[in-house]
Amino acid sequence: MESSDEKKTIYCNKCGKEMPREADYCEACGAPREFREMKYVKRQGSGNGFGKGVAIIMGGFFILIAVPILFSGGALMGVTGIFDQGGGYVGIENVNFETNTQMLIWKQLDIIFDDYNSPPNWLWEPNIGDLVSIKIKADSNTGDNIFIGVVETSDTYAVLGEASYDQITQFRMDDFRDIIPDITYRHNPGETLTVAPTDLDIWVAEVSGSGEQTLTWSPEKGTYWLVIMNEDGSVNVDVDAGVSVKMPILDYVGKGLLIGGLMLLGVGVAIVYLGAIKPR
Repeated sequence: MESSDEKKTIYCNKCGKEMPREADYCEACGAPREFREMKYVKRQGSGNGFGKGVAIIMGGFFILIAVPILFSGGALMGVTGIFDQGGGYVGIENVNFETNTQMLIWKQLDIIFDDYNSPPNWLWEPNIGDLVSIKIKADSNTGDNIFIGVVETSDTYAVLGEASYDQITQFRMDDFRDIIPDITYRHNPGETLTVAPTDLDIWVAEVSGSGEQTLTWSPEKGTYWLVIMNEDGSVNVDVDAGVSVKMPILDYVGKGLLIGGLMLLGVGVAIVYLGAIKPR
């Protein structure tokens, strides 16, 4: 009696033709009885080396640009933070200046405002005062009332040019951590000024009184002297003073560099990850 396996019809695994049960090869196509077709499946996304290379180059380019921009923005924000004097002013304070003459003078404050490519005048026509403001503080170490004044150079020689004073020629801080800066004076011998500074009609900005005095000045184009005296014009001026500058644009520039750098860095990292790293 034949089993069910012996009665079962056999077909070629390759061409599908019926084969004799005892045959080792298909008579139609010659394929072996145990033929199994091998299929190769190509991994999706593999072998795309060119695309990955482009992604790495483009992403690296964005990252390369982002790093110095981030560094510049961080450095600017860091410096303004270290020398922050409040109210948007950046500078130094509580530096000791002294002279045995009547006046301390800081000459040749050159305020230059060059033309530049800006929005049309009907949209915005800034003055220097819109872009920068200067603050000078002084407090007497001897208890005398203080006078601070700013005068145009052209108005100084007739009144102050022949007087005795000490001029600050160098103010240097080699390290922002220095407590005592390097200050150099130049003595100008001359006559005694016989009138109090508050009686002179030459100042473009002035302030005087007891205790700490603060002069806030919005400059115009020109060359100026900064003058610090005792209010009564007496000799031996000894003050702790400071100078700071307010430039609103610095804050915007610093933040803009940081934000722009972060955006470029994010774009660069995304291009590299999506184009060359992320598995597919």
